[in-house]
Amino acid sequence: MFPNFEQELKEIAAESIGWVPPEDRAYLHMSSEGKEDRVVITGVPDVGMDGENVLLLL
Repeated sequence: MFPNFEQELKEIAAESIGWVPPEDRAYLHMSSEGKEDRVVITGVPDVGMDGENVLLLL
């Protein structure tokens, strides 16, 4: 398997669901339902977080 193949798949998955990459290896999802003063930080994107503001660090 290619060294960065898994990393690239995670990036494609995050971008395909509308997450914005503000920095390299980081993606931000701002929910219209999420609390403005709270951001969940995770390493694994999950559809259950759809109602949250989420920062994904890869």
